[in-house]
Amino acid sequence: MKAVLVAVLSPLVLVGCPSSGGEAIASVETPLSADSCRREPDKNDPNETPYLVCPGVAGYTLIVRRVDAGRESIDVVDSAQRAQPLSYQEVVTRHMFTLGRTAEWRVATQDGKQTPIALIVRVQAREANDDPEKVTATYLAVAKITPQETCVTDRLREDTPPADVHRAADAARDRPCAPLQPPMTEGGAIVR
Repeated sequence: MKAVLVAVLSPLVLVGCPSSGGEAIASVETPLSADSCRREPDKNDPNETPYLVCPGVAGYTLIVRRVDAGRESIDVVDSAQRAQPLSYQEVVTRHMFTLGRTAEWRVATQDGKQTPIALIVRVQAREANDDPEKVTATYLAVAKITPQETCVTDRLREDTPPADVHRAADAARDRPCAPLQPPMTEGGAIVR
């Protein structure tokens, strides 16, 4: 398919192509970094641990919050302010990890209306027990965004060709949620 420049929004970048269903599907990148997001205290946490509220598309926002020591995950918040946690610590990797600095949204445009259909985020895993600071694998967490369900559907390796990543994201709305990763074990005992 031939790529078509749909629009440029500051600070968002759109690049898209038509899908077989007649809707145009584009990629929009939004920031996940502390300098581009608003910091809010978590009133449900006794320590009021701060989280980041990051810009999204079409009325959506992303909340980047700490979920465990050494781990962060994302909640996708729709235009009605309903938050859906993606739980990367359960479906991408059980090890320590950090998130990339941007999120890539796959956005369908039909009759002039934009609708997010998927989200792609880099998850940099530290899976070597002997060197917990070393990034050993980077995954692309693909999540579907539908009115019924928002969840991670695919965990792809970073070296997956971009066209394959986009195909997976564009088909995500028809895929089941990813299964939980197996629990970590240490000497036969489950580590929590």
